[in-house]
Amino acid sequence: MSMNNIYVRTEYGDALLEEPNNRISGDEMLLIALVDGQTSLEGITRKVPPSVRGKLVGIFARLLSESIIKDAGEALAATTSEDVHQEEKAAGQSAGDGSQKELEKILVKLDANKVRQQEIEVGFEQLKMRIAAYVDTTLARFTKMQNVIQDNDTDLNANLSGDLDEAQVDLQAVEKAMAEQQSAIDRTLRLRVSPQSLDQREKEKLEKDAKVASSHPHYKKLRGLEFFRGFANAELLRFLEIAEWQIVEPGEAVLKEGDVGMPFFIIVSGSVSIHKGGHKMATLDRGDFFGEFAYLSGEEPFRTARVEADSTCEFLKINPLDIEFSPVQLRLNVVEALLRGQVRRTLVSSKPMSSLTENDDSDNQGY
Repeated sequence: MSMNNIYVRTEYGDALLEEPNNRISGDEMLLIALVDGQTSLEGITRKVPPSVRGKLVGIFARLLSESIIKDAGEALAATTSEDVHQEEKAAGQSAGDGSQKELEKILVKLDANKVRQQEIEVGFEQLKMRIAAYVDTTLARFTKMQNVIQDNDTDLNANLSGDLDEAQVDLQAVEKAMAEQQSAIDRTLRLRVSPQSLDQREKEKLEKDAKVASSHPHYKKLRGLEFFRGFANAELLRFLEIAEWQIVEPGEAVLKEGDVGMPFFIIVSGSVSIHKGGHKMATLDRGDFFGEFAYLSGEEPFRTARVEADSTCEFLKINPLDIEFSPVQLRLNVVEALLRGQVRRTLVSSKPMSSLTENDDSDNQGY
């Protein structure tokens, strides 16, 4: 197996990408998504974390043996043979086959749109990893600044102000990149649901999803939340199936500082307080979320703060493993909503130095 080899997914590989089974690991799913028929094995190696690189050749050998992917050269030869067959068949057809040719053109366009969407999804996964790493770096920087301020080291105020300005510029660049990526995804989704490309059965399915979703007891509560802005009805119903609905009374602790855990929470109603080192840091209310760093970082960190209910609260508790084994579009929507919230929080917390030296409760970057 040469590092210059280029691979493509088989139809079986495309099906696994849409509906993974228990035989496919998370690393294998990542590599299947990166196989695009254009990037060599060496290029894919540069895109994956170091923990995956050592296993990459073995994983590719398994994907080839189970016909999940195949060599791009073999796929091109098969495609060329099929094209010749199609040309010979088209040569024998009469002039009255114009409608069939038009249908074939539409199918080709739909295939091209599918390939484009896969490329965008791979790009979005890469952007997600970059932003997760950047958020970790930014959080460490802000924590360092907070410790300096608590020690009343006024000699460093000028340097800290410069760091804040630099972080503000960096975050604006990240937000712009996310907006461009979202625009590309929106264009692809519009192509996918275009009336010209949907048959009657797909239209009926959309209508059925809308009817079933609106009848769910929690549908209206969730539809009003910013987190679910880009979710289709079918995706919202799937999210309700994998999420756990919780009700917490005032004064109860939802998370404790120092605990280890992976789930994150979305506040459907009520409000909570964030406490760190015995000090109240922030207040979160309806539509906010917390505990998401474990999912975004891909690790299982210690909880860095205590989260306590200020009033009777309703939460959606989500296990990241359930998200990872969900359809691709649902995973993209969840990651996008979390990153939107992360950027919004960071921008809100990036205030002038004068406000940071006061008792500011707005630092809710994630707990």
